[in-house]
Amino acid sequence: MYYILTAIVLAFSSVQAREYADSAVWQGWNLKLDLATPVFELARSKGNVMSYEGAASFNLLQRFYPTVEFGYGQGAASAAGGDFFGRGGYGRVGLDLSALRKSRVDNMLLIGIRLGTAVQNYSINNVSVSDPYWGEYTMRDFNKQLRADVWGEVVAGVQVKVYGSFHMGWYARFRILFTRKETGLPTAYYIPGYGYRDETTFGFNYYVGWKF
Repeated sequence: MYYILTAIVLAFSSVQAREYADSAVWQGWNLKLDLATPVFELARSKGNVMSYEGAASFNLLQRFYPTVEFGYGQGAASAAGGDFFGRGGYGRVGLDLSALRKSRVDNMLLIGIRLGTAVQNYSINNVSVSDPYWGEYTMRDFNKQLRADVWGEVVAGVQVKVYGSFHMGWYARFRILFTRKETGLPTAYYIPGYGYRDETTFGFNYYVGWKF
């Protein structure tokens, strides 16, 4: 019995040692480039809206993935309320969690959250404005307006190894805009990194990436 117990303890200790070796906090990082957003926006807006996005994620314990996303976007639109053009940069920070606890980093199901912000310069021309004294309408231009927006996201995605360190995957996103209060200026029609100015919106990314 003593030898059996000793063998069990040694086997358990060996497994624990291997798990400890595999549980080093730093496990590398990933660099990703989004391919879907430019294509979808081109199809939807016929070239009036375009954005480009990349991301970096950091592998901690093969389970937690702090993520930084960054990009640039611009949008234009013409309607009865005026002609809009805006452009600027955006960024998001957040954390992904590998939902498949026993999976390796080659193939993963990810869920996560993001906090995003965008700063853009925009102009709205040919805006009809009422004169409170005379009661008449005049056309005005609002040029070089600066605006910052903040939103939150819930994301879910998949990452699949293709070959070596090269992988592909996608994210589905649900976004909630926090900066809904108006400033008295005409509203920005498009927010880089968020989309069209609604209280909630959905997004989709399809990316290629490299693991380092």
